[in-house]
Order: sequence, then C-alpha cells, then structure tokens
Amino acid sequence: MTEGNRESRKQELRRRMVNAEELPRQERRSRRRQGRGRYVLLLLLFLVLLMLLLALHWFFRRELRSVQRGWSMESFAEGGVQSDYEEYFPYIDGLLRVTRDGAGYINGAGKTVWNQSFEMAEPYVAISGTFAAIADQGKNAIYIMNAAGTTGQAETSLPITKLSVSETGVVYALTEDREASYITVFTKEGGTLDISIKSILEGDGYPLDIAVSPDGTELLCSFAYLENGVLQNRLVFYNLSEVGQSAGSNRVVGGFSDDFKGHLCGRVRFSGNALAQAFYDGGVAFFSTKLLTSPALLSKQETTEAIRSIAYSGDYVGVITDTEQEGSTEPYRLSVYRTNGQKCYERLFAFPYSGFTLDDGRAILYREQELCIYDRRGKIRFSGTLEAPVSEVKILSDNAFGMRLMVGGGGRMENISLR
Repeated sequence: MTEGNRESRKQELRRRMVNAEELPRQERRSRRRQGRGRYVLLLLLFLVLLMLLLALHWFFRRELRSVQRGWSMESFAEGGVQSDYEEYFPYIDGLLRVTRDGAGYINGAGKTVWNQSFEMAEPYVAISGTFAAIADQGKNAIYIMNAAGTTGQAETSLPITKLSVSETGVVYALTEDREASYITVFTKEGGTLDISIKSILEGDGYPLDIAVSPDGTELLCSFAYLENGVLQNRLVFYNLSEVGQSAGSNRVVGGFSDDFKGHLCGRVRFSGNALAQAFYDGGVAFFSTKLLTSPALLSKQETTEAIRSIAYSGDYVGVITDTEQEGSTEPYRLSVYRTNGQKCYERLFAFPYSGFTLDDGRAILYREQELCIYDRRGKIRFSGTLEAPVSEVKILSDNAFGMRLMVGGGGRMENISLR
C-alpha cells in the first residue's frame, strides 16, 4: 500500500469518527427542536382553552338585556274568572292563580291544566311539591289539589287561621276558639285522621305559624306566650309517626325558647324531612331533625337590621333588611343562605322593590313592570322593564343562551325570554 493510500484511508476513518460523534449531537438537537415545538403547541392549546373557558364563563354569567315576548293569555281565559283580587304562586312547572272565585293551574306552555271554582273571602294557600291546599281563612272550607286537579275537600268545625300541606297531600289545619287552638289533620281526599293537637292559649301560648315536613310526619309550631308579663316565643317540634308515640300523648320531641328571648318568630318551614328554618325578628334559625327524637339548632344568622322581606324556595332562603346607613345610596341588604345555614351571598342594592321571591337560589325582585334577577352567586342576571305588571315570576329555564320566564300579574300571564 502506498503512502498516499494510507493517508487517504486515515482521513476517511477520521471523517467516519467525526460523523459518528456528530450524529448523537444532531439527534439531540432534533429532539430539543421537537420538544420546543410540542411545548409551544401545548402552550397555544392551553391559551386557546383558557380563552374558551373565559368566554364561556362570561357567556353564562353575562347580564341579559333583551326581552322577547312569547305566548300571552288573559288569566281569566279558558274557564278562569275575572276578579278584583288575584294572587299567583309558583306551582310545578307553571303558576297557580288564586282568586276569591276559584283557582287554576297554568303550565309553562300556557295551557290551563285545571280550574276549581269556589267562593272564599280570604283564600289562604299552602303548597308542597305537587300538592296545593286552599282554605278560606276565618271560615271552614279546604280544597286539596295536585297536578291532575282536585283530590278532595275538607271541613273544619272551627275557623281556620293557618294551613300547611305535605308532599303526600296530608293537610294540617290550625283552628282556634276563645280558649285554645287545635291542629286537625286531613288526608288528600279530605278525610279526617285520628290526630289532633290542642294548645291552651293561657298556658301554651298563641300559635303564630305551623309547618309540616314533606313526608307529613313532622310538625313545627311557633307559639307566642306571656312570661311574667313579657311576651316570649317558643318553637315546638312534634313527631306524628310511630317515633313520636314514645314522646307521650302530645308527641312533642323538641322545644326551643331560650334561643329566641326577646324575639318573635312569625314564619316556620321545612325544606326537607331533615331540615327546618324559623324566621324571626332577629334573623333566621336553622334546625336539623335528622335525629327524629331530638331536633337540633344548627346555627342562627342574626341581624340587628330591620327585616323587610323573607323568601324561600327549595334549598335556599333569603332575607332583605334595611342597612340602617343614613344617606346610603344602597339602603337594602339581600342575604341568601342554604337551608343548612351556609351563606351563599350578600348584596347591597337600591332597587325600590315591592315583591321578593326566590327560585332555586336566584333572587327575584319586582315592582310594577320593573324586574331584577340575581343569579346564585349574587350577580345581576337581568335588570329591566317588562310591558305588563309583575306579581309573580316562575323561571322555566336558565342556560347559556338566556332565561325563559312565566310572569303573572295585571290579570294576565305570559312567557318571557331574556337574551
């Protein structure tokens, strides 16, 4: 082999060695470039997803501004009766219209499902689930209805002062004479059950309100009574199932008075078979009846401000108070709670409302044709003016594209879409 050939082979070997060493470097550079590309791609995808989520969040929570009218009907059409007195109540998927001459259930599609005629001077309405009970306050007649229509009628021997109905259609009627008050229980068909609770006015006190649990076995009563010449308040829990029989003939399983000294509780309710609330002039008290023989006070949301309005629906309760801030541009305070006492939100506002209701945690305020709706987080969902007066609002749907309402008032009902 010549010297030139040897040199040529040496150079060839060197080139191969250099190429062999360079190859891993190139592969590493290529992997780094690919890694950077994936990182940039993932970052772009993350940013796009974040922007999409922010857009959806804004879209879902944006304030609705446009009003579109759907169907509309005179509330006394299709068999209803025109009246100088009418009230509307959210009922199943629509509204229950009550006048002195009768009641009617109109569903969310604007169809009259049923009408019931009667003559009452002062209709008193109680609703639970699909059941409604209507009594002539100060008289003796009770009508019991469900989604299909009237299931029964009942008569009391004494004037009716209060009424409560369970989701099973069991009706508790509070009546009174000069010496005592009586709670009589009726089936959904109007038959009298062998259950009666008597309270002596001079000893037990005067009943301010009653409420029955959804299953019809628990009863909560608020009594006002005199103690050493001072007006006091007592809440009494009864259990009318087999569990309550062990508590004695009066079936009392719990009582609370020390927690309400100096206050009066004018409204009580059950939000489920294990939760109850009491509204008094110092706030809201939240109870658990999970242990049937021993109701417990979970918490109290107290306030020193004057309570103007209360509302409740499903798993939520709401209270509006005066802020007591002289010269304030927002003189009212709206507080919404879960039925276990957990606060959802609190908002100051200036809207001069005349009506207040809750629909699954959404606060609805209205005055004549003006309407204001807060979402479940306390953000204004809609604030505007409708064409007709508002007496009651039922939210039929609420999604990213807007809200659909059923509005009753001014002798008519209509379907409203907010966009």
